[in-house]
Amino acid sequence: MTLVYLAGAWLLGIVAGALAGEVWWPGAAAIGVAGLTKSVLERRPQLAAIGLLSAGFFVAGAVRYDATIPPDEPTGIARYNDAGFVRIRALVTDEPEVRGRSQRVRLEVREVFVDGRWQRESGGVLLRRGLFPRHHYGDLLELAGELETPPTFPDFDYREILARQGTGSLVAYPEVRTIASGRGNDALAIVHATRRRLGDALARALPEPQAALAQGILLGQRSAIPADLSADLNATGTSHLIAISGQNVSLVAGLVISTLAWLIGRRQAALVALLTIAGYTALTGASPTVVRAAIMGGLLVTATLAGRPASAATSIGLAGALMTGLEPQVLHDVSFQLSFAAILGIVYLAPALRERGVEQARRWGVDAEGGLTGSIVESAAVTAGAVLATLPLIALHFGRVSVIALVPNLLLVPAFPLILGASALTAVAGAIWAPLGQASGFLAWALLSYMVEVGRFFAGLPAASVAIDGFGRGHAAGAYVALAAITWLLHGRRPAAITEHDGLRRRPFTLRARRAWLFAGGLAVAAAIAWWAALDHSDGRLTVSVLDVGQGDAILIETPEGRRVLIDGGASGQAVTGALSAELPFWERTIDLVVLSHPQEDHLAGLIDVLERYDVRQVLATAVEADTALYREWRDLISEEAVPYHAARAGDVIDLGDGVALRVLGPGAGVVASGDVNDASLVLRLEWQQASFLLTGDIEAAGERALLASGAEVQSTVLKVAHHGSRTSSSPALLAAVRAAVAVVSVGANNPFGHPSLGVLERLGGSFVLRTDEHGTVRLTTDGERLWVETEE
Repeated sequence: MTLVYLAGAWLLGIVAGALAGEVWWPGAAAIGVAGLTKSVLERRPQLAAIGLLSAGFFVAGAVRYDATIPPDEPTGIARYNDAGFVRIRALVTDEPEVRGRSQRVRLEVREVFVDGRWQRESGGVLLRRGLFPRHHYGDLLELAGELETPPTFPDFDYREILARQGTGSLVAYPEVRTIASGRGNDALAIVHATRRRLGDALARALPEPQAALAQGILLGQRSAIPADLSADLNATGTSHLIAISGQNVSLVAGLVISTLAWLIGRRQAALVALLTIAGYTALTGASPTVVRAAIMGGLLVTATLAGRPASAATSIGLAGALMTGLEPQVLHDVSFQLSFAAILGIVYLAPALRERGVEQARRWGVDAEGGLTGSIVESAAVTAGAVLATLPLIALHFGRVSVIALVPNLLLVPAFPLILGASALTAVAGAIWAPLGQASGFLAWALLSYMVEVGRFFAGLPAASVAIDGFGRGHAAGAYVALAAITWLLHGRRPAAITEHDGLRRRPFTLRARRAWLFAGGLAVAAAIAWWAALDHSDGRLTVSVLDVGQGDAILIETPEGRRVLIDGGASGQAVTGALSAELPFWERTIDLVVLSHPQEDHLAGLIDVLERYDVRQVLATAVEADTALYREWRDLISEEAVPYHAARAGDVIDLGDGVALRVLGPGAGVVASGDVNDASLVLRLEWQQASFLLTGDIEAAGERALLASGAEVQSTVLKVAHHGSRTSSSPALLAAVRAAVAVVSVGANNPFGHPSLGVLERLGGSFVLRTDEHGTVRLTTDGERLWVETEE
């Protein structure tokens, strides 16, 4: 126990340094002297030595913490913050995070241009810029822009958080030039390349939000998870499942042990868990956060292998002391705190809860000492122990708790190893061969969908998450004292031993029988999924869906013969792939034709992700090109994927089968020659029997005049309103010629352009007007004679 005392004293010193600073030095000295004096008087020199050493470790911990407090004055590159234009050269130290229409890149500065020459400099910078060109770990960039000091907010000190991560500067949308690649650590470069390959495989094999969820769980890439799903997981207290933290890794380790213990034995299951943690750490990039998480998860395995609470206490204390010794500021890391609490809950509270569960099951006449039932009881105990141990910290840091957190966690956490394993299988299979990943993705899709639906269901319950105002450190400390007392009481009241006199009738259920039943069940599930996937789900109708992708255009056409055409992709790959996933069956990864109306970001950016994630058979685009990084990425990707490409001309007709035709009405040669990108948008008319759809891209007044002057047939049942309802489009002359029964405006909510304009809405008074910002995705279905309209909201 000596190591426990010394490690505990060090941790208390770290905490003391963080909470109160120098006022603790007299107290520390007094405690040490008092302990030494009392021990000497009692003639217990060994205890005196321990007391003196503990006092020394306490003081040393506080001194160590004080030495690592970030300085008040800026250092390194941060000295150039808010000082105007600056040029720097910096290394990309991690894979960028894609968020909506931008990417955030972590940089480590190498040089700064001062007094006409490059000088060595250091410090971290967080870069925000457009989605393209994409950067990767090891790229050396040259930036020219203005560095800014990270802001602080009343309830969120962003500056302090970044400072603890070694970042002291922000730079938004500077001039950026890649001057070299492959400048990082070779081993880390391999890890990052592997992660990219696995993440891409998941994106190709799974729809959204399942793909983003799998990337978050398996690879720690959480930025693509939709905001509404993140909110649901937060409300239900299950968001820890997509965070690479010690809590998450500990749960995985604990559940691997409890799940496999009935098959291969507890010690062997612990060794499997240790290997799982090592592989998981390497796979996710071995960042400091992940390494800390692995250490915390390894504690659980160590405690399991040792089989003694004293050994667990020693392991936990030493690991905590080591981690805070190397990086004292980790004490403020919420992930570290949750990890530590989760470990304590799993090691000390979970066994007591398991004993109560076994006792209750015995009263109900069920043997829960082993086998599958015992595994379920143990998994539930592990889950409950971790959840209860972390609730006070969640209340402290986030100001709210989920009052139902235990229930969704009991439903999701035992399934988490399966979710993680199925996601890993899909990623590896897809990295080897894309069709293999899609075939193996059925199980992952089912399990991830289960997680999504559990989160959505419980988040929708009344008061699923409640705010807790004024919950401070004292309240959290009091909650942990109460939890410790409850744990002590539970351990003190051991359940009665289970004997043959309890009336239990044990049914022989051999290991071979268990495996046979599991194998048969798996085959049945796989067969059912395959049968459903093989069914023809087409209804013989033509469907045109104006997708809700924010401020941009994306239109999906599904023909009676099952062909799919996507016209434009909006400004965000996350938005368009999420919308496509909602419209298409999860196993459908083919789009027969992708059409680009014109090369502007709000129509083109999302198509990059579509080309990467779907099997695109052909591309049709306007003849007008653009000299932008986004457009170059688009053309390079088309060449890389070897997708047939055709520049459309007025008069072209694309036969979509069963009498459905997509006719190119514009732009004419004169409009293309004018160079106006909006007026050079493709104008398309989709025709089937008596139904027609006029799709006008972003044409404005000049483009509309040219269209009417061409003599093309524009009268249509449905009009996709041009340019998101801009006042420069939808002239009275065009609307009078179209005479549409239904008009759909593809527009983003609260956009800065004022779209759609009130004038356009008034001119559309003769049509039934639908807007994606108000109605979500608008789905128009026709049998060639009648038209059905369906909206999300």
